[in-house]
Amino acid sequence: MTLLASFTHPVADAQRAFRRILKAMSEPGVVVSLPLAQGWGALSPAATAVLLTLVDQESALWLDPHLDSEILRSNLRFHTGVALVEARTAPFALAHAATDPDPAHFAAGDNLAPEKSTTLIVEVAALSGGLTLRLSGPGLREPRAIAPQLPAAILRYLRERPHPFPQGVDLIFTCGEAMMALPRTTDVEVC
Repeated sequence: MTLLASFTHPVADAQRAFRRILKAMSEPGVVVSLPLAQGWGALSPAATAVLLTLVDQESALWLDPHLDSEILRSNLRFHTGVALVEARTAPFALAHAATDPDPAHFAAGDNLAPEKSTTLIVEVAALSGGLTLRLSGPGLREPRAIAPQLPAAILRYLRERPHPFPQGVDLIFTCGEAMMALPRTTDVEVC
């Protein structure tokens, strides 16, 4: 078992990371940096910081086989205590863009309990240089254009939005030390 470092200052850094994740969720398309020196295994520092901040023994995680490793599992177990579960029952899911994860395969909640949906964290190659997306909706005073390099299944999900609001999957994209979010409330036009 190889244990890697978590936050340098666990309480202060977790609070700082939570505030930045909250900023990204409340202002869709804004890129924020997260405080962490290294990622675990194949994970970026940003994805590791998101996991350290959001998952624990009371919130389960689905893990993409592409990212699954003994190093990641042992650090998740030690630092967060999170249980690993199937995709349809996971409140959080961690995937790599190379596996082309389809958000439609995760829990979307329902009209009476939309909070039972999945937050899908996706490791992407870059948060720029991809297909342009025009965002509008809550948290945006005017439309915002972003261009993360997203896999085909996520672009298809954003075009079709198979779940009527308030159902849906919240998306977090991580790369290096940065992240951005697209909550289900955001209207996305693929340009």
